[in-house]
Amino acid sequence: MITFLIRSIGLWIVAGAIVGVVIDGMKTIASGKLMLTPLGTVWSDLAPASFAAAKAAVPAVVWDSLFRLILALPNWAVLFAVGLALVAIGSRRRRAAFVL
Repeated sequence: MITFLIRSIGLWIVAGAIVGVVIDGMKTIASGKLMLTPLGTVWSDLAPASFAAAKAAVPAVVWDSLFRLILALPNWAVLFAVGLALVAIGSRRRRAAFVL
């Protein structure tokens, strides 16, 4: 049951990544140059309070070294990686058949 839930959440996140690719693709076509929306921009636009709370909760050294790197990546790339990881974690394990 829990694997189904994890796999379902992963598939929804992958679907969100596909939406992000489409939006960035439309922006790129409209402007005539490559436009990638960073994860940090999307997060701060959608939920500024949680973005500020996360920035305050994480030590400055960790924020500047790790989180700034992740938040600078395109939003769809991060969502796709997280979604794929959840789908892999939630996938059913295949037992190897006993073969002589």
